[in-house]
Amino acid sequence: MSLDQLWYSLDEAADRYGVTRRAVERWARDGRIVVTTLAGTTRRISAASLLAFEQANRAVTLPPALTPDDAGPSGNTGGDTKGKRVRPSTKPRRPR
Repeated sequence: MSLDQLWYSLDEAADRYGVTRRAVERWARDGRIVVTTLAGTTRRISAASLLAFEQANRAVTLPPALTPDDAGPSGNTGGDTKGKRVRPSTKPRRPR
């Protein structure tokens, strides 16, 4: 282990990504990040390992945003209920 590079604890890595320590432990167990064990049970993650993890996870793509071209005939994109409660339409309503 080279001491001339930055090292992070599992808690510091968890804070960096806004996740729990258990998530970081799972990433290490799955081989997504490399964790080095020091004397005893002290574990550290190198800055290089975190950089590689970030670059590998940059490829996550999100669905495209809903554009006005996707709107229905009424021009409504389906997301604007103006504070009204929307009932699920599982079965037709009976006439009163």
